Amino acid sequence: MVRRIVWIFSMAGAVILAGITAMLLSNQSHIRVPAIAALVTFAAVILSYLGGIEWGLALQERGGTERTRAVGLGLSTIPALAAWGILWAPSPRWQVGAALALFVVVWGADLWLARQGLIPSWFVDMRTAVTAAVCVILGVALYLL
Repeated sequence: MVRRIVWIFSMAGAVILAGITAMLLSNQSHIRVPAIAALVTFAAVILSYLGGIEWGLALQERGGTERTRAVGLGLSTIPALAAWGILWAPSPRWQVGAALALFVVVWGADLWLARQGLIPSWFVDMRTAVTAAVCVILGVALYLL
């Protein structure tokens, strides 16, 4: 049941990003400007959330070694700090492009954490599918900007 809920919530996040991206098709600035802000801030929030997941998994003493958990804790701080940095990027194109790249980087960190025994394989499968969807959505958004 938990796995199903994780999939549903994760896909819901991708659907929200897709909905916001669809708003970029509008030529009206009173729709586009808030949509761009919503897209960038939502991506930053989700990236921060992913770092929190990594933090929580690295804190567990059941998987990995003391060293891999310590590295995992270090890795887990990067998404939130980088997401905060996205908000300061000089343009929406830079913000969305950086968010897209960060989703790939965080996914790569999850793969490493999984190989160290800190993340279950079903979670990596879900992250791979949702990250692919999010990257396509952000790629479309980047094109529309």
